Amino acid sequence: MFKNFKVVGSVAAPFTPFHSNGDINYDKFGEYVEYLTNHHFQYAFVNGTLAEGMSMTLEERKKVAEAWMKASKGKLKIILHVGTSNIKDSQELAKHASTLGVEAIASLCPSFFKPANEEILVDCMCDIASAAPNVPFFYYCINFVTGIYLNPSKFLSLAKERIPNLVGLKHSSRELPNAYNCTLVDPKRFQVLMGTDSQFLPYFTLGIDVPVTAPYMGTLFYKLKTAYDTGDVKTAEAIQARIFELNNIRGDYGAGVEIAKAMFGIISGIDIGPVRLPITRLTVDKFNMLKKDLTAFGPAE
Repeated sequence: MFKNFKVVGSVAAPFTPFHSNGDINYDKFGEYVEYLTNHHFQYAFVNGTLAEGMSMTLEERKKVAEAWMKASKGKLKIILHVGTSNIKDSQELAKHASTLGVEAIASLCPSFFKPANEEILVDCMCDIASAAPNVPFFYYCINFVTGIYLNPSKFLSLAKERIPNLVGLKHSSRELPNAYNCTLVDPKRFQVLMGTDSQFLPYFTLGIDVPVTAPYMGTLFYKLKTAYDTGDVKTAEAIQARIFELNNIRGDYGAGVEIAKAMFGIISGIDIGPVRLPITRLTVDKFNMLKKDLTAFGPAE
């Protein structure tokens, strides 16, 4: 159905802007879109992990999707994450997405009760994808979060005939050999998106070149990809090292969503507010230490 569908460029995984009381700040989306487009992003992966989509109500997720679509019109293409803790809610979000004109949808699998094997995983994704049959669908593989340690390439092989609108997967799991094996299943049909905030150059060597990444990585990724594509290996390696350095700062403070969100606020100058429980907010002291380290790092470009 979507044999010519491909994501080209880079995909931001934006954080959801919240007010200090935890309500969504709908006034920030226009400014947010401008930042992303100015930092070389062509797409936004909305309501995903960094966005705390799983900590939002269905109604909030619908309104946020609508807000991103309105602010992004003609500027960014939207890939909308519809994964939830149950299939029925994901189907509702998928149906809503199909009315918005999104570029694609994606879903992780419900994971409180986990699929026992790849066949059941296909059943779950088939039920979700079929709720929006005319929208390209990506499986969102993030095993260290969901605890679903199944073979993603086997999933693609089994799903080929079951899910007509399946166009690939977002591989945020950390096993690079699994990502590579996914590229071998049906290269003309399935695209593997790299869900990483740092391992860009290693993925390039596997033929995977479209990231879904934290929004503060946009310019660094663009320069890395430009150097790589022009054969400037030394420059590409130097930029990759700088990317690792920036990611290491996040790691020094625990690497959580709350750290990445604070980093984006510091780097971009856009106040996108705090995180929601059960993720905990940074203390003032920790925030100031993080800001000091990022200042020492210099511009993320």
